[in-house]
Amino acid sequence: MKRRQSKRALAALLAACTAVSLAACTPPEEAPSPTPSAPVESVRPTAAAGVSGVFEGSAQGFGGEVTVTLTLTDGALTGVSAVGGEETPDVGGRALTLLPDTMLASGSVAVDGVSGATVTSDAVLAAAAAALAESGAVLTARPIAVEQHMTPGTYYGEAYGKWKEGTIEGERFGSPATILPTRVSVTVDETSILSVVVEDCSDTPGFTDPCIERIPAAIVAQQSVAVDTVTGATLTSQAILNGAAAALTEAGANLAGFSQSAAKSAAAETLDADLVIVGAGAAGTMAALEAMDAGLNVVILEKCGKVGGTSVCSTGFAAVQTGLQKEAGKDANTVDGTFQTLMDFCKWRANAPLVYKILETSAGVVDKLQGLWDQTDDPGVTKVNDIAHDTGKGTHKFDVLYDQFLIPGGVNLLLETTATELIQDGGAVAGVKAVKQDGTQVTVNARATLVCTGGFGGNDEMLTEYFGHDNFYLNGLATNVGDGLNMCLAAGAVLSDEVEPHLAEFCSNKKVDFYAGYMKFMNQAGFLALDPSGQRFVNEEFFVTQALSYGASALRRAGYAYLIFTQEQLDAMTERGLWGVLSEETIDSLKLRARIIVPSYYTLKDEMDAALAAGEAWKADSLEALGQAIGFGDQDIYRKSIEDYLNVLATGEDPLFGKRSDMMPGLDKGPYYAVRVISAIDGTYNGIRVNEDMQALGGDYQPIPGLYVAGQDSGGYFSYPYYEGAGWTQGYAWTSGAVAARHIAETLAD
Repeated sequence: MKRRQSKRALAALLAACTAVSLAACTPPEEAPSPTPSAPVESVRPTAAAGVSGVFEGSAQGFGGEVTVTLTLTDGALTGVSAVGGEETPDVGGRALTLLPDTMLASGSVAVDGVSGATVTSDAVLAAAAAALAESGAVLTARPIAVEQHMTPGTYYGEAYGKWKEGTIEGERFGSPATILPTRVSVTVDETSILSVVVEDCSDTPGFTDPCIERIPAAIVAQQSVAVDTVTGATLTSQAILNGAAAALTEAGANLAGFSQSAAKSAAAETLDADLVIVGAGAAGTMAALEAMDAGLNVVILEKCGKVGGTSVCSTGFAAVQTGLQKEAGKDANTVDGTFQTLMDFCKWRANAPLVYKILETSAGVVDKLQGLWDQTDDPGVTKVNDIAHDTGKGTHKFDVLYDQFLIPGGVNLLLETTATELIQDGGAVAGVKAVKQDGTQVTVNARATLVCTGGFGGNDEMLTEYFGHDNFYLNGLATNVGDGLNMCLAAGAVLSDEVEPHLAEFCSNKKVDFYAGYMKFMNQAGFLALDPSGQRFVNEEFFVTQALSYGASALRRAGYAYLIFTQEQLDAMTERGLWGVLSEETIDSLKLRARIIVPSYYTLKDEMDAALAAGEAWKADSLEALGQAIGFGDQDIYRKSIEDYLNVLATGEDPLFGKRSDMMPGLDKGPYYAVRVISAIDGTYNGIRVNEDMQALGGDYQPIPGLYVAGQDSGGYFSYPYYEGAGWTQGYAWTSGAVAARHIAETLAD
């Protein structure tokens, strides 16, 4: 809800200020080379005569409060600074740095925000507007000029993007084992940027490609480091821009002269299609393959600069009775048996006809995909584990489908094009309106529309609205913000009964990125877990043995938890990982993933130091002092929990929760640590109510003509908690896209 307040404050305060029009940048296609002769034109407003002083305003940013200080001297804006200690340095930090320079150069607080740092930009603009309102000044524009006096040559700048120094997670997505900062070279003359080259980038393959292709060229064409970031690859985009800014600073540039945003296009275009698909993740991609084979004219709108959606983060998908399972001799699970297992697990709260149809269709979908991958250099499925089919992470499995089949087959893919609303014709949906990154308005008239935008895990306001809070760490894509769900609701569709977060098995934290290292595995060791009141709330072995259902659900219910362990255990895990606190027999019995039982958690101490510095971990010489350091409201509750658990450790029996004795790391001697952990989520699942053909249903339970919903935007396949085991959401995404497209083809053929 904080974001909404910031935007309302921004709108109200800026309405009181005189907007200043800055010189528009020339679009790239109209400016193949820079023109260094003229300085950048801008304006400096003047305030009411005699207004001088220092004025301050604040607004809520991404991580905390952002404060802007304005200095007015005899009616002129002579100083601007912005501070936001909780903002992300590499993202929000750009807004905190660039916007004050731009305001000072233009003499106005009414400037454009920084692409890719929307929340922090809104906070800076709102805080600046509040400070200006406090001054009582009224600004009037007068021209000024920003001149550059750089030393000609080539300069270098570095910045980390998606993966930071020391991360272990990047390698799982195809990045180098040792992450290096993105290195950018910038060649300049005295007044202009002549060339920009990305020399090295350790970020995720597939995500980096559109950034490297577009951003350096845009910097040169627009003569600006405030170009649009690539949607869906913001952190890599920011690394390139931060590196370029550092190089320009080294060259002696005044960044205020290179911080102008490009003017948005006023163009419009209209397309006609049999089927328009919103979202190019697993559901949208599979639907496009089926529709193409059925001879339909297909348009895909994808808001990101790449295809694949959250599915590029997954390792595989679930399916039953596939050809691959039969070849591997792992086809014991039948459709009927799996259906019964799932329905029993969810106590029949899922949509039974939908569940059955997905299961009986899944084998054909996997076999078709593997048949296509077999025609490329992508291996597709590399391992079959009963239900799960492992494909590995990354964009390549999607890229080959588009490059070698969909695009050559005539499918029209529009990247960085965000759907904004569904076109309605009477009671039917007749297409989609969208906007491209450059501002071009797009209208797609279509006989059928399929929405599959991946849920709303990246939207804190919606998480709070539907789940009561936004205390989740998102391991999925931040671009999944509920666009599709909200468009469908506006068109008369209704939500399913159980819209839920897609909980992950590991723990995390919002202030300290545990997912980059080994701290996310700390809930796998059986350490004592206490809820915010200091009370034990779960059998801690569930974080391992039933991680996706019981363990994840318990942590979500608690809101957050404190894991308690000793210095000796921290040292042992740093040196030996889980082997340092659990026996070999226990680890073998748990059948843990290979990446959890690596020989060393070598980043753990650095992560603990970061958590201590951020106030998300505590250290004390005694358990009593630890509780006081954490600051539980009722220390008696904490003391009772510790007393009871020490008795559990002493006897090896857990009468309340039944925890197994071999997963009870001791608390014999200090120093002691506590670290605060929250639920990690891959996104959300369940959304718009659909029938077994993926048709969106209205309040009368009747299909809305022309509207289909698939993947995690659609509801009914899941209940809560999540089915135990891997691959269910991805299996559903791929298969639901196929089911939707087949019904669309049949309907349009009638």
